[in-house]
Amino acid sequence: MKIKKKLPWSLLLFFSSCCIISAQELFVRDGYCSYSAETESNGDIYTFSSDEEANKAVERILKYTGLKKNFTIKAANVNNAEASIMGNTRYILYNQDFMLRVKKVTHTDWAAISIMAHEIGHHLQGHTLLNGGSRPNIELEADKYSGFILQKMGATLEQAKAAILSIASEQGSDTHPGKTARVAAITNGWIEARDLTSPPDTDKTPDTDPVHQPADTSSRLPSTPTPAVFYVSRCVFANDPTAYYVTNTNIIITINQFGQVAVVGQKLPPTFPNFAWMYQTAYTTYGVAPNGFIFGSYPNGTLMQVGYVTNP
Repeated sequence: MKIKKKLPWSLLLFFSSCCIISAQELFVRDGYCSYSAETESNGDIYTFSSDEEANKAVERILKYTGLKKNFTIKAANVNNAEASIMGNTRYILYNQDFMLRVKKVTHTDWAAISIMAHEIGHHLQGHTLLNGGSRPNIELEADKYSGFILQKMGATLEQAKAAILSIASEQGSDTHPGKTARVAAITNGWIEARDLTSPPDTDKTPDTDPVHQPADTSSRLPSTPTPAVFYVSRCVFANDPTAYYVTNTNIIITINQFGQVAVVGQKLPPTFPNFAWMYQTAYTTYGVAPNGFIFGSYPNGTLMQVGYVTNP
């Protein structure tokens, strides 16, 4: 006859506490950009598993970018929300209590989504790779990206501005611009997305009946077949697994995991000496050297390599 031995309560409590502790991790960031300017906590930062609502919000945002997720999302004891980097891994950290307060004040889910879009914008534009953390110019770039994406997702302009109107400081700081500038950046991105997606205004009824003219066939040219579009090069960026392709028509595109193509920018003639061409998106511009190295710049104008061009 076998006798089942029960574990002492002290051991059960020990194992339970180990499981709880393992769910939280000490986070030592190498760089970060926060959503709003608040005094940084002097204590350690711990990360926790992200909640389902935040995960779904990020999935929805990325669906409209056509890009793969190249970061990890975690709840944490940060002041609000931030795009961070630790080693070679990118993170989005957010304070769950902060998000709940924002949702309660604004009475809309779009507020939290806009905050997440702002932080994703920091990563996609390479801000966390720069030294110095948050600065007014890069915060405005992330704000514009937030407005752009929320319009594509179906948010009204008021919904896209809800979070920043309730949180941002009127005066601004050394790291974050004032409320009016941030609202203007979100509005600019929202309108830009609207203008890109709005169909041409060609279905208006004319004021008068059109006068039909006889067709002039004397100088009609034969139709020219549309040339085939193909890839001529591929752009690779540091810590970004997404592949970006340049076509023979000078359009820069990417392909998501579902095979969907998204236009992200265009190849333009050089605007600075020593560059062969410019890699331009709606939010940033890089210079490409003749040897294929892709360069961005620090706010003081110093160049830094952010990627390279290779064969498709």
